[in-house]
Amino acid sequence: MTALSAFSEDEVNQLLHAPRQVMWAALQAESDGIIGFAKEIYAGGKALEDSKQHSSELIRTLVSRDPVGEAAGSTPEEAIADALDKVPGAIALLRSKVTEEDVHAYGQWLIEIAVKVSEGAKGISGAEQKFIDQLTAAIKG
Repeated sequence: MTALSAFSEDEVNQLLHAPRQVMWAALQAESDGIIGFAKEIYAGGKALEDSKQHSSELIRTLVSRDPVGEAAGSTPEEAIADALDKVPGAIALLRSKVTEEDVHAYGQWLIEIAVKVSEGAKGISGAEQKFIDQLTAAIKG
């Protein structure tokens, strides 16, 4: 893996912001009520915590850092649009500096976050599956 020192601070933050935005978009994709929202937040936090043991050194290194800035989008549509806008840029940035194996691990990690958040309340709804499908397409380019 290329060390994060190969990336500028802005680039590292871009790589950190994408998973956070994916988590926010997955939370926003379907309203599961206050208890469902809390369960999904917990599932997202657990997904990030579990990432500290990820097989990819890139993911482990990224998850040990704190992102700068907040997730965007006050409506589900805005949150999803922002995630789908940010992810391809993060993938392209990685492709320019790391192995394809690390790019694949990062993309899979983003999908895992979305799935775990979506499963956190009542299982994956139609709207959440639509976001996961759009996310997968954005990652594949």
